[in-house]
Amino acid sequence: MGNATGNATRMKAVVASVAAGSLAAELGIQPGDSLLSINGSNQLEDMFDYQFEVSGSEYLELHVQHTNGTEEIYELEKEPDDDLGIVFTSPVFTPIRTCNNACPFCFIDQQPAGLRPSLYVKDDDYRLSYFANTYITLTNLTPRDRERIARLRPGPLYISVHSTVPEVRKVALKNQKGGQIMEELRWLKSLEVPYHCQIVVCPGLTDGDSLRQSLADLYTLRPEAMSVAVVPVGLTQYRDNLSELNPVDADSATGVIGIVEAFKRQHPDAADFVFLSDEFYFKAGLPLPSYAEYGDFPQLDDGVGTARMLLEDFFKLENELPQAVEAPFNVVLLTGKLGAMILQPIATRLNAIDGLYVDLLPVQSRFWGDSVDVAGLVTGEDIVSTLTQMDISGYRSAIIPSVMLKQSTDAFLDGKTVPEVSEAVKLPFQVVSDPYSARELVAHILRPTNLVKI
Repeated sequence: MGNATGNATRMKAVVASVAAGSLAAELGIQPGDSLLSINGSNQLEDMFDYQFEVSGSEYLELHVQHTNGTEEIYELEKEPDDDLGIVFTSPVFTPIRTCNNACPFCFIDQQPAGLRPSLYVKDDDYRLSYFANTYITLTNLTPRDRERIARLRPGPLYISVHSTVPEVRKVALKNQKGGQIMEELRWLKSLEVPYHCQIVVCPGLTDGDSLRQSLADLYTLRPEAMSVAVVPVGLTQYRDNLSELNPVDADSATGVIGIVEAFKRQHPDAADFVFLSDEFYFKAGLPLPSYAEYGDFPQLDDGVGTARMLLEDFFKLENELPQAVEAPFNVVLLTGKLGAMILQPIATRLNAIDGLYVDLLPVQSRFWGDSVDVAGLVTGEDIVSTLTQMDISGYRSAIIPSVMLKQSTDAFLDGKTVPEVSEAVKLPFQVVSDPYSARELVAHILRPTNLVKI
């Protein structure tokens, strides 16, 4: 039942969507509405609180504010395991904990002015680490944060370690608290909170002896330390007032690979513990590890194993490919420089199909600078600049991966949308939603779906 009520100033959990046929849908709760409280509790800080109130409860009283400002209280009975069917716009309902570090390799500080405000938010929130797999540094935990972590024991968390050597991490984070990382990780281990670790390699700072020591230290924290992703520093052309850093080149990539491989030889049971991002192998000109060497692919979002997973998926469907297409056509496959290296064997095999031509085109990053080579940072303007310099009249469509777009939207990082880019270059676009699925990619090429028409 619903009862009208007066206005109240409370923390809000804003509804993004409601599952069809769910309890929330039956009540009439709609996207844009805000959940103010459950069972009289107005301290819904995040999804932890929401799940605590809803899970196992047979009776709920929901205080909801509608988009027109009116408020209503709903009372309902349910089975203890029933979910309400609500997805919120964010898993946290209070202000996001922000970062108190000044890492010279922070991507947020390497952006130009004028982008969406959300792109400048430096989150360092343990709640987002759990719910959204974002990396945190553990340098900004308040006493209350520690109490909640100890009580909730959320895991896995994702921790930006970079170095366990105190003086090196202090320099890397430009924060004296950064040197306490091993104490913080041991504290999480004592709580049996699992976590994945990340080391960003900055040549001359977090490689060499620092990397060797960090791997050895993190190895002692297993099983709570579940994995370590070693990734190269990403540098853009927007580095005013930031410390000078060296990019990872072929020599430094080879050195890092050697350190990691030596560590694995010394610790045979660490084969599924430390992983290198694909970029190191491409920069060093070395073959990727086998599929089995990635274990259960625990660090895909960090670019660890994405290339091998995509190639393996393609090899599985290769025998299903046709010998020819009914009518000849051309498509252009847009990606970053690194993506072009990954996709080259796939494009070569597809071009063996009679009548099909797949033009694999690495898009130059004019927006961020030439040193940026990942598809996830290709902007709409980069694509427009690239395609308008070419004769694209023979292409049936352009195909891009969803990693180029802001999650669950059709907008690139520079704010341009897929329809806008499609209109600017006069070419239909297709978006591959799963960047790890060669099957979806091939399906888009052979049987156009998800087509954005001009």
